[in-house]
Amino acid sequence: MRAAYLVAPYRFERREVPAPTPGKAEVLVRVTAAGVCGSDLHFYSAGRIGEVVLDQPFVMGHEFCGVVEDAGEFSASFPKGTRVAAEPSIACGTCFYCREDRPNLCLNLTFIGFPPKGGGYAEFITLPGENLRCLPDSIPDPQGPLVETLAVAIHTVELMGDVRGKSVAILGAGPVGLLTFLFLRYCGATVAYMTEPIESRREFAQFLGMPTVLQPDDFQSIAEQERELDGVGPEFVVEAAGEPASYSQAMQFVRRGGTVIYCGIYPYGAMSVDFTPARRKELRMVFVRRSLPRNYSEAIRLVASGEIDLAPFCRAVYPFDRVATAFEDAWKRVPGLVKAILHPVG
Repeated sequence: MRAAYLVAPYRFERREVPAPTPGKAEVLVRVTAAGVCGSDLHFYSAGRIGEVVLDQPFVMGHEFCGVVEDAGEFSASFPKGTRVAAEPSIACGTCFYCREDRPNLCLNLTFIGFPPKGGGYAEFITLPGENLRCLPDSIPDPQGPLVETLAVAIHTVELMGDVRGKSVAILGAGPVGLLTFLFLRYCGATVAYMTEPIESRREFAQFLGMPTVLQPDDFQSIAEQERELDGVGPEFVVEAAGEPASYSQAMQFVRRGGTVIYCGIYPYGAMSVDFTPARRKELRMVFVRRSLPRNYSEAIRLVASGEIDLAPFCRAVYPFDRVATAFEDAWKRVPGLVKAILHPVG
C-alpha cells in the first residue's frame, strides 16, 4: 500500500509498504479521505508538539474516513463496504479516568496519527472496532475528516456549560475556531466577535455568518465591542489560535469573573505568558483535551441532519500524491484555504 511518511520537517516521502493485518478486536479500513489538522502542521514544521518529538519517519493523520475492508468480529456492525469515520482516541477502558467517563484523559491513551500509532495518510489502517462510527451517505467523503474537528469544537463548548444567551469572543478563525462558532450559534450563544490576522479567513468567517471579525491588534474596535457588552466585555473567550499573544489577549478581553477556554495548541512546549490578569480578574480558565466519544457521535448527527454544514470547509481537496503540496499550502495559509483535505487516498 502507499503511505506518506514525514521524514523531516517540511519533507514527505511516499513509500510502498505492506498493508496492515487487523489484530484481535480490530478492523481493517481503506482510507478514502484525510484532513490536515493544525497539530499535523506542528509536526510538519517543528517536528514536535510540546514534549513529543518525531525522531523517525512517521505516518500522521488522525482526521479520516474510509470503507471497511475486513471487520472480523465486528462484521455484524460493519459489513465489508460500510462507510465509516474513525474516532482517533484509543482509550484503555480500565484506568481511573476511563472509569470516570473521561477517556480523553486516559492514562494509557493511544492516539491515531500520533506516535507511536501511525495514522490515516495511508491507503489502509487498522483500528479498534469500537472506534468506528457509521458515516451516513449524506456526508460525502471530503467532509468525513472534519467530523473529528467538529467533535473538538463540541467538546470545547461542552466544557463551557450552558451557553444559551451568553456572550462569547473567539480568537482564531481556523477550522476549530470556526466550527466552535457554528456550534455556539447552534446552542444559542451570542458570538460577539472573532479575531483573525489572515484576511481570507476573516472573509470566510463572515461568509459563515460571523458579522464582526477583527484584526487581533485592532484594539479600538475590540474596545468598542467591550462597550457594547455591558461595558465589561464577553462572558467567555475561546482561544483557538495557539499563540502566546492570543493566550494573553484572551485574559485581557474577557470580563472580570469570566471564563477563558484554551483549545489552541502551541507546538513548542513552554511559553512566556503573564497570568496576572487572570488572578486580578478572578478568571476561570479551562483547557481542552481533544474530545469524547459522545462528541463524535453528536458531530455526525449534526452534519447528517444539515444543522451544521461542512461543505464550505472542503474547497481545497488534493489527491494523495500531492500530500506535500497540501501541507505546504496549509502551512503558508494560501488565500482561500481553510482546511486541506486529501481525497481520494486509498
